[in-house]
Amino acid sequence: MADNNDIETEQKSSNNIADLHKAMMHKDYEEVRRLCGKTPEWLLQRISIYDMAAHSKQKNLVLDLLKMIPEDRNHQLSDIKNSDGNTILHELATGKAMKDAAAELLRRDHNLLISRNELGEKPIFCAARFGRTQLFRFLGKKMELKKISPEDSKAHLQRNDGTTVLHVSIATECFV
Repeated sequence: MADNNDIETEQKSSNNIADLHKAMMHKDYEEVRRLCGKTPEWLLQRISIYDMAAHSKQKNLVLDLLKMIPEDRNHQLSDIKNSDGNTILHELATGKAMKDAAAELLRRDHNLLISRNELGEKPIFCAARFGRTQLFRFLGKKMELKKISPEDSKAHLQRNDGTTVLHVSIATECFV
């Protein structure tokens, strides 16, 4: 049976998470920084923070949040996934003007580049799906796709069901 201290701690944590999401929804990015600074473990648990920041086009907020993560925790970045299996880089690949944030993420954990989500998509695939040309080219360069054979590059540009970057670009009318 949980004691009162455990229950109080859980309630405070729940309230703080609600405060964090409320701050994101109200675009109170200073409050987001304050709350994350107060509870830095969220930065390794709550991918929605990065997702919301990327979709709000808050590149500087993403960079600030990444700077709060201690360097010795970098290896954990590719392990942080949402229910769809997306990493932080998958989420950033769908947002606009996130190249600098993507570069910082890759500096910290290069494994993010080849992480697959539940559909078998790598971040470069997500960039193509959302028509993020600059990020698609940046990720392609980091993956050295021009230096490998077309057959080898296919593994990076195709998901589990056989859908390719070309298929998804045509279907979404987002051409990279």
